[in-house]
Amino acid sequence: MLVRKRVKCLLLLQKMPTIIYYQFLMPLLMRKLHTVGVGIIHAMENLEEWKEPVGYHRFCLRHIRSNLMKKYKSVRLKSFCWDIGSTTQKRKFVKYKKQIKAINLEAWQYLDQIDKRSLTTNISKSMNNALRGARQLPFRACIDLTFNRTVKHSDAAMNCNTPLPSRMWPLFRKRDTSAQSHTLTEFNYNEGVYRLVTKLLVNENGGNTHTVSYYQHTCTCGKWQMERFPCSHALAVCRFRGDNHFSIINHVYTTMTYKQQYNDGFSPLSHSIQADNSKCVVGRGRRRANRFRNEIDVHHHAEPRKCGLCHQSGHNRRNFSNSQPRFNAM
Repeated sequence: MLVRKRVKCLLLLQKMPTIIYYQFLMPLLMRKLHTVGVGIIHAMENLEEWKEPVGYHRFCLRHIRSNLMKKYKSVRLKSFCWDIGSTTQKRKFVKYKKQIKAINLEAWQYLDQIDKRSLTTNISKSMNNALRGARQLPFRACIDLTFNRTVKHSDAAMNCNTPLPSRMWPLFRKRDTSAQSHTLTEFNYNEGVYRLVTKLLVNENGGNTHTVSYYQHTCTCGKWQMERFPCSHALAVCRFRGDNHFSIINHVYTTMTYKQQYNDGFSPLSHSIQADNSKCVVGRGRRRANRFRNEIDVHHHAEPRKCGLCHQSGHNRRNFSNSQPRFNAM
């Protein structure tokens, strides 16, 4: 829906001369900025066009973590804040809660006052990542680049020949493969209640027990009801019952819905200014991020860097082998 609204806006703008851009956009932007100036929550509560059920206010997990880093500078807190905010299992939530309390009790009190029902991840801004680089261009060139990239997304959608979109199909296959290693016990066929035990791995992970309510589309792991996309436990039950796997997948994840987002088609933009794509081409070497750095990116010297292999301080990946004890052969 976000893509469709953005494309409709572009189709509207291409029919206007340059002066109409500002006559149309500037009053709208000034009104929104004036309202949002006293706070986003205040704007959501007072603007009729943004009240529920049209719009819902949510706390972005990335910005919660950013605010936490402003108050309590700790690399471990930054990691645990993301873990506890993104987990779907109660046992993991309790584990991360204890770890945060052990590091800084005041930091946990700050997180605990946030309404858990109004929490979301930054996935709603995924379109921004797909269109990255356009914000540094002039206004009309930005429109041109955004439009052309959206047309490419439309072409990819129309040529999709898998049962699910390209981003969801690998996830489905991965979970379906994991489902085949679960141990299933049927408790009530008519009500669709099943217990599953995951495979115990070599590193002592796994071996967890989950309960699936098949007809309610819920699982104690939390993924099915949160994502509206079946977890591996739900797929194991579906396979056991002999049902079609795609019958328990929400229609928003299907390829048909994916293609319907672009059914209206596109027409070339009328203005002649083209984006300078040479500035958006990634050169040789490691790609540099073009987002603005903030407190999340700052390294605190009080906490030394750790090795990415063994997670210990005093060395890094390059000299990891030199830090290991050597034993002379007898």
